Amino acid sequence: MRKLLFASMIGFGMLVACGPGESGTDEGTGVDVGYEDVNQPVDNGQDVQPDTARPDLNQPDDGPVDVGQDHGIDTNPGDSVVLPDNGDCLAGDPCDDGNPCTWGETCGESGECGGGTHYTCDDGRACTDDTCDGLGNCLFVMKAGTCLINGICRDKDAADPEDPCFVCKPGTSVSEWSKAPDETACDPTVTLGRCEDSPGGTCVDGVCVASTIVPKGCDDSDPCTEDSCNPAVGCINTPVSSGECVLEDKCKPGYCFQGVCIVPEDSSCDDGNSCTLDSCDDVKGCQHSPIEEAACDDGDECTFQDSCFEGVCNGRPQNCDDGNVCTEDGCDSITGCWHDLATNPCCIGGVSVCDDNNPCTNDDCDPDTFECFHNDNTAACSDGNPCTVGDSCDEGDCFGSAKNCSDGNQCTSDYCDGGLCLHDILSGTACDDGRDCSVNDHCEAGLCVADESGCVCQPTFYPAVSKFVTMAISTNGKTGSGLDLDMKPTTCAPAEDCCCGIDNALGPVAGMKAAQDGIKDAMAEGSITLLFEHREIKTDGTPYTLAFYSGELAPTNESCNFLTQDCDYVVEPMMITDECLPLVTLNNAKIVGNKLTAGGLDYVFPFDLPLLEGINLHVDLYFTRVEANVTVSGGRVTSMQGILGGAIPKQQISDAVQAVPDETWADLPVDKATVMMLLDLVVIPDIDGDKDGIMESASIGIQFTAIPGEIVGRKVD
Repeated sequence: MRKLLFASMIGFGMLVACGPGESGTDEGTGVDVGYEDVNQPVDNGQDVQPDTARPDLNQPDDGPVDVGQDHGIDTNPGDSVVLPDNGDCLAGDPCDDGNPCTWGETCGESGECGGGTHYTCDDGRACTDDTCDGLGNCLFVMKAGTCLINGICRDKDAADPEDPCFVCKPGTSVSEWSKAPDETACDPTVTLGRCEDSPGGTCVDGVCVASTIVPKGCDDSDPCTEDSCNPAVGCINTPVSSGECVLEDKCKPGYCFQGVCIVPEDSSCDDGNSCTLDSCDDVKGCQHSPIEEAACDDGDECTFQDSCFEGVCNGRPQNCDDGNVCTEDGCDSITGCWHDLATNPCCIGGVSVCDDNNPCTNDDCDPDTFECFHNDNTAACSDGNPCTVGDSCDEGDCFGSAKNCSDGNQCTSDYCDGGLCLHDILSGTACDDGRDCSVNDHCEAGLCVADESGCVCQPTFYPAVSKFVTMAISTNGKTGSGLDLDMKPTTCAPAEDCCCGIDNALGPVAGMKAAQDGIKDAMAEGSITLLFEHREIKTDGTPYTLAFYSGELAPTNESCNFLTQDCDYVVEPMMITDECLPLVTLNNAKIVGNKLTAGGLDYVFPFDLPLLEGINLHVDLYFTRVEANVTVSGGRVTSMQGILGGAIPKQQISDAVQAVPDETWADLPVDKATVMMLLDLVVIPDIDGDKDGIMESASIGIQFTAIPGEIVGRKVD
């Protein structure tokens, strides 16, 4: 009340100082005071009868004066009229009630003057209190905690839409932008190069400085473009006409043509390779597992005994030597072996005059004496066995290699009979399913089975991973400090310091210096490692799954700087389900432009909240939501800055604090009893997390930044 009285006295003093028709600004209090003379009539272009207008006693009787502002006076003055004093007028006669802010008064039946119409002093601005000063003038006084900049009302701390490092500070100026406090979050985009991006920045002396500069993400999510960045023009997405691509159906691959993915109607995962086992995974798409040692056909007539090796069909070179000195031999990959007649005086019609009828000898002669010579060769021959292949001569005899009838299945008995390959199904014989963790591998009805009870599933991880490098909790519920978790823009928390539907009831407690130092130390030391995994990331607004893990640096790169470098991580086993899927997911993540959103009213998120240095509380976030700015390049998220919000049951916080051993608090600046007292007094539940109609949970907003990382496996105890 005293403050209100003091403000009223200041306003009255300025009224006297400025006088009617003038205006002034109290730079110390940030209160603008403006005046307009409401006795000045307005020419609004209407033909108004003079006898309905209030006479202006201060103006000559020569027509209306246009002051350029309509104060609600919709009539023009006529001839001057002498109005009788109260008590001396007759009923219905015009009169003057002595109030210069009214007009059109008339005498009542009792002779009293009244019924006048008040002048309107509304300037149409929500940030001013508009009144008539009693002297025929309008008075416009700025409301506390507001600014009027460039004709637009602004709330206290509201940022300049064109520069977040300048805000409305009524204590400094109510008519101009003032520098925002240092460390205020801002978007440094305008200060970056065309091929640079940043997860965010902070204001320093009115200038937005990027916190980290990363390469700009130019990935347009089109598999048929080559994405790059030119410092002069920015992102370039060049159409290509080569390579495989997939669209919605991952089991139907297509091919790129002039930047467009063409998918034939009969497309399938069949790669046309007999040395791979083709299948389709709903997540990974087409899979091609190599088959080893199985018989195949490489399509080359100059090879034989073709078999699979590492997914490729290869054969042994075909022997086209017919052992005849009267022919020249060769091979064509399409037609196979060929034999042309040779020019040889020892040959007649392609037959040697020295032929001994043995294909395993070369029969030649001396062209002068025609003396015969017979030398062993390695020519192709036939040993008469249909189950051998590649028959060749060796030391004058014909030998072949057993025909390969392997079908690549350990649980079939493969053999040749009459030149045909046969495969008998086996049961009970030993085999190897290829997994080190399984035991008692054996064949059953042609399949290799084993006891897999000792096996741990091998989860699939995706390359787009964001590793938290900073976390902070604001003490208020203003824009940028939290999220509208309950989707009710008319409510916010904490009640004494919030706006715009933002929910952050836990801010005053979790935002204490001791708590913030604990969070900062936990992130810097790596005692808490939090990871977002963007599973099959999309950048066109199509939903995808955002998974959440806790973990640690992988043993292979323990010296990696996890605050600045792209490091390898392993995740905690408890974050993987028995089905080898992530335990915590937000399956409605979307990226539109560079804005990522995920979660909502139906999502619960287990989370380790750093309360103080050395004390992390395991809690559940109801109404979990994530909003962040991201940059994406090459299918990976190169930067991420945003807010993770949720609501924690107050009882769960108390239980978690009580569960911390007393000795853990020994060296801390705040004892457990003090923390419990603060929790009880300051934490005001504002969210009905379990939807039973009772507010039992307190909202929290966690600001974070993240850099790229990679998940390489599960942590091994």
